[in-house]
Amino acid sequence: MKKPSFVILVFILFVFIQLSYAQEQAQPSVTEAGLKVVVAEGEALLGDDMPPAQGKAMARNNARRNALEQAVGVEVRGSTVLYNSDLISDLVKTATKGLIVKEEVIEETPKITGNQFSYYCKIRAYVKPINTEKRGSFSILKAGVFRPDKKSAMESPVFQDNDELQVSASANEDSYLHIFSVSQDGRVSKLFPNEFLKAELLHARETYVFPNDAYRSLGLRIRVKTPGKLSRALESVLVIATKEKIDLLPGKGDQEPMITDLMRELSEMAPSLWTEKTMGYEVRK
Repeated sequence: MKKPSFVILVFILFVFIQLSYAQEQAQPSVTEAGLKVVVAEGEALLGDDMPPAQGKAMARNNARRNALEQAVGVEVRGSTVLYNSDLISDLVKTATKGLIVKEEVIEETPKITGNQFSYYCKIRAYVKPINTEKRGSFSILKAGVFRPDKKSAMESPVFQDNDELQVSASANEDSYLHIFSVSQDGRVSKLFPNEFLKAELLHARETYVFPNDAYRSLGLRIRVKTPGKLSRALESVLVIATKEKIDLLPGKGDQEPMITDLMRELSEMAPSLWTEKTMGYEVRK
């Protein structure tokens, strides 16, 4: 008579342990530094016209979205669908709620389910929550990317390989601008300021163009390229305005920083002292 009770007790303990483990996996843990640690998954379907590199980037970004939703309790959606601003600005825009300051890829692989190809990603993300009440009204009024011969920002920018690109931006308060190029896999290149051009105070509502015609006449130009053997790529330009004169991503040398490196630096600043805008574009050969 006692044996069935023992079996039932063992079964109950097993179920309890499994439920506790599942809850532990679903609930973010908190580090001593106040970072929320979550494990999240993301997947992206690969269409006929989508290269694997883009699917990989989208899967990782979907994992980031899910991580942020778990950590800060809000739904994360991008403002665009087609361009890499959806892949990058989702991560940046959630700075109003929280920042991923570190991530570890647990698994990243292509999958085949029936006739459907997809890319799968699983990450461990370290998220720093942000107090939204401290963001303030500081914002970038407008920003865009365009060809020098167009002189106006495009809604859905598509460039050919080796096309020239310019960036324009303005903020609603006096500020210092920082301009970055972000690849579809999250690698960051600092365009401005740089070793030749230092940041200067931009007055409220004043539009800054980089590189302007004076710099272009001296040979300073931005040209877009498709990476490696890809026939097309989705890239982004990230503009950050800060109220104080600071150097973001200094001294990286030969190391190529990732978007999370930049987010980590921003997380150390007061939320009211910076704001951002992301513009995506496509490059085709």
